[in-house]
Amino acid sequence: MPETQAVELVVRGERLRLRKADVMRAVRDGGFGVVRQHAVEIDRQLYPVKEVFARATGIDVLDFNTTQARAALRRLGFEVRTVSPLGHRRRP
Repeated sequence: MPETQAVELVVRGERLRLRKADVMRAVRDGGFGVVRQHAVEIDRQLYPVKEVFARATGIDVLDFNTTQARAALRRLGFEVRTVSPLGHRRRP
């Protein structure tokens, strides 16, 4: 899928615009939990998909599902993958 700089999506019935820059800004400060099952790779580091999406959008992790987050991040050109369900953060 071609990389894009912004995507529009609907979460909780509200239309929002998520930019690639929002995602990069969200991961800049670190402090993420352990990757459990779904990860997004940014600058050769794996991050929890829902945490990244929540920080980038300001939406609580309970108000969207993993499928929505994975799809939006993938549309922005990020590699999204399923990792070991054991709760280990793995580097590629």
